[in-house]
Formats: sequence, structure tokens, C-alpha cells
Amino acid sequence: MKAAKAWAALAIAGGVALASPAEARARSQRTGFNFGTTVRMLGTNDHTNAGEGSDKNTHTETNSQLVSPYVGYAFSAVNLGVVYSNESRTSDSTEAAEDGSTTTQRQSDESTSGLSVFARFLFGDYFYFEAGGGLYEDNLKVHSEVKNSQTGGAFTGSQDDYQVKGVGPGYQLGGGLELPISGGFYFTSSYQVRIVQLRDYKGGSNLGSKRSGTQSRELLFGLAYYDK
Repeated sequence: MKAAKAWAALAIAGGVALASPAEARARSQRTGFNFGTTVRMLGTNDHTNAGEGSDKNTHTETNSQLVSPYVGYAFSAVNLGVVYSNESRTSDSTEAAEDGSTTTQRQSDESTSGLSVFARFLFGDYFYFEAGGGLYEDNLKVHSEVKNSQTGGAFTGSQDDYQVKGVGPGYQLGGGLELPISGGFYFTSSYQVRIVQLRDYKGGSNLGSKRSGTQSRELLFGLAYYDK
């Protein structure tokens, strides 16, 4: 949270410092049809070693990508539009007993897509506040394997596969800046809070019907184009 705020502050300060007043007056007209996209990529690699209270070593790799293309129309100080977001996440984890007796492997693939309308209030030549909402769909697939070592080199094991799906409303709030490059193109940076409530969350295994809610805070970068 603090890191995201720091990056946003640095990006805003850098943009203001790089643009002279003359350039601001000449290039700050963000009006007409516009489109663009924002992206975010994240990868983590975590290791946890056995210690007091646990006799297992854990290794988890997680990767996620988010792409959000949009189209809009800006007039006066307001930009209205539609944004489509697609996020994919993969996770591979291995949990192994220190004595090698039991190993658990779990793979999960999750994708979340949504279509939202948004309104941006443009101000200060480069900045904007944004609010919007729409409908989201989430799909999750999980594959698990458990292996138990036996004497003589043999082993026993089990596996489980299930898939769950949820649909529900989502909302986003945030702000950002758009720095002019040339020819109507802008470099964009934004900080966004997104809340998604998935309802009638149903799937395989013995999960039954559930509800799920997620809240994310993201620092996004991208490109935009205004057809003045």
C-alpha cells in the first residue's frame, strides 16, 4: 500500500517536472474520441523452510497479468467510456515433509474478466479522477496431488480436480495522470482500487454454493490516444 502510493507520487511529480508551462498550454487538450490500454504484470517466488511448529518445506510460484483496453469520448472536463479487463493468475505450490514421507503439489489457474463503464474527471492538464462499475466473471481450476512414500521405494497417492465459476458486480475508483508524448499519444499511470463481489459461486468437488469478495489496489501503466 505504502509502496504503491510512493510510486504514484513519484510518477506525478516526475510528470509535472518534465513538462514546461508552454508545453502544458499547447498539449493539454484531451478532448474527442480516445482509446488506450493499461497493463500490470506480477511474479513471486516464495520459499518457506521447516521450523518450529512445522516439519514441511513449501515452495510457491505465482504469476499474474492484467490487461485493460478501453474506449471513450472526452468533452469539456469529462471522459466517458467502456473498459474491458482480463486478468489471469497461475500458482504452483509444492509442500514436502522434511523426512520425505509426504509431498503435496497444487496447481491453480484463475481468470477474471469484466466489462465496465467509467467516468473520468479531467483536471490540471494531466490528471484525472475515475469511478466506474460493471459485471465480472471468474473461473478457477485447481489440480492437487498427494504422494505418501512407503517402505521399499513404493508410494501411495491421491489427486483431486475441481473447477468453480462466479459472476457478480465490480466497482473501481482511482486517479492517474496522462503525459503527452506526440501525435495525440499519452503515457498513462494510475492508481486504482477495485472491489468485486462474486455471487452464486458454484463448482465441483464438495464446495457447494458460495459467495466471494475481492479487493485489489493496483498501480497501472499504459498508453492512450486522443483524436482531437
